[in-house]
Amino acid sequence: MREFKAICVECWDEYPVARKNLGYKTCLECGEANARIEVQRRKKCMAPAYNKGAYQYVGSVAVARSVGR
Repeated sequence: MREFKAICVECWDEYPVARKNLGYKTCLECGEANARIEVQRRKKCMAPAYNKGAYQYVGSVAVARSVGR
């Protein structure tokens, strides 16, 4: 039986095939680095929903235009 290798699309290192079967295309190190970058980006996407109100996540331009109305 032939074994397939899972190759990371960012660093081209080999990673476990079980991880690839779960749908990941990157090794654990590259995936973790990408997750940290995404967390930092999403931190900047918060805005108050209304005056003296709680903050809410703003994920698109359409939502940003309607925040606070």
